[in-house]
Amino acid sequence: MAHEVELKLHVQPDDLARLAALPLLAERAEGAPVTGRLRTVYFDTPDLRLYGRGIALRLRHDGTRRIQGLKTVAADPQADAAAVAVRREWEWPVEGDAPDFARLDAEGAGALVPEDARGELMPVFATDFTRTAVLLRLDAQTSVEVAIDDGGIAAGRGDERISEVELELKSGRIGRLFALAQELHGAVPLRIGMESKAELGYRMVSGRAPAPVLGDPPMLSPLSTVAEAFRHVVRHGLRQILANEPCVLAGGDAEGLHRIRIALRHLRTALTLFAPVVAPAEAARLEHEIRWLAKRLRPARAWDVLASALPDPALAPALAEARRPAAERAVAALREPRCTALLLALGVWLEEGHWHAGIARARLDAPMADLAGPWLAARHAKARKAEDPERLRRRLRTLRYGVEVFRGLYPPDSVRPYGTALDSLYGTLDALHDLRVAEKRLKALAGGKAAKPLERRAAQHRKALAERLKAFREMAVFWG
Repeated sequence: MAHEVELKLHVQPDDLARLAALPLLAERAEGAPVTGRLRTVYFDTPDLRLYGRGIALRLRHDGTRRIQGLKTVAADPQADAAAVAVRREWEWPVEGDAPDFARLDAEGAGALVPEDARGELMPVFATDFTRTAVLLRLDAQTSVEVAIDDGGIAAGRGDERISEVELELKSGRIGRLFALAQELHGAVPLRIGMESKAELGYRMVSGRAPAPVLGDPPMLSPLSTVAEAFRHVVRHGLRQILANEPCVLAGGDAEGLHRIRIALRHLRTALTLFAPVVAPAEAARLEHEIRWLAKRLRPARAWDVLASALPDPALAPALAEARRPAAERAVAALREPRCTALLLALGVWLEEGHWHAGIARARLDAPMADLAGPWLAARHAKARKAEDPERLRRRLRTLRYGVEVFRGLYPPDSVRPYGTALDSLYGTLDALHDLRVAEKRLKALAGGKAAKPLERRAAQHRKALAERLKAFREMAVFWG
């Protein structure tokens, strides 16, 4: 078994030749590029039992060779890496055009392909592409294989174009993958992709559209250092953006768009929470770019808020028509080179350690638990002083994310009462905010007609607000 560490980047088909001819590749190449045709057949049962187990079984024709591969379909969720996919894979040379189970069993991987599924295996989809691969030496410790793929994937009656470059880390630091991708993107527009060819093929076979990914909140342990905590939180935000891109790009999915906006907001909050241990100059530039992207996504989200607050079938056609331009602009923003530049810059900044330039090592190696309490206390005090409901909502939002991030540093039973009171108050204020947004959009859509249900819901939330505010202010904090 090996672990594949890979950064995938989508390329416009017309740019593939220009990418392959870039001088920066030739200057660092160890040997000449190798070009060949790769034809791969993926096997599964009619009910896709292997896919359900997170496994792809494939047989690849590489020139005169046949290589059987067993690979995890999705990136390893336990690998704390953002944008970079870490997958397990096994490969064996074989003869013939059918899976060789003896090779799997001999290597101890047979248990991944159950006995009762083996007799039902059949080809379910295939890829056929030309790959130009070259090994680069980026520094004394780092080598990366650059593979430029041009071809297609066929599943049933459908087909999809493959036009991408894969950067596979052979040795060295993950940060160098981002730095190389950043250089390539500076010469040829690229877009980060998280779906493997197997994931795309299975999606085509199943006929399912890409779905939103909610994702678990970031979790720290009491032993986490400040540096470990910051890296984990930023990686989590990047993963959430990239995981939800496919469903938004496929049709402007409302929930996926919402998840990307939440991830962007969490990245900004992380920069605020960790400001004392983050080099300020580059952080300010990155925050500016995060704000730019969030602003481009906001109008579509506002129409989604109205749809959620007032699910009136009579308004649905007009609402869909009003939302369409905003959704198109949101999709266009995610496709812009500026968006890719932001995500790659975050990756380089984080993984290459630029974020802590000039920060004392002792502060970075300090236990996160030593600093979390004072940071939470400061945000709690600011929230208690806020009188304006909108200012209070925003301060509670920052505090709430801080509690979410740092909750693993404290006993769960001590966090729960405070978290419940905070969630209740913030939820009420957030609902009132959404209703105000919905009312504005409703006036633009229908001149304020049918607003009474919104007004009634707002009145109910306002009625509960005083009690929930009192409960929060009287709640004992859990950080001592």
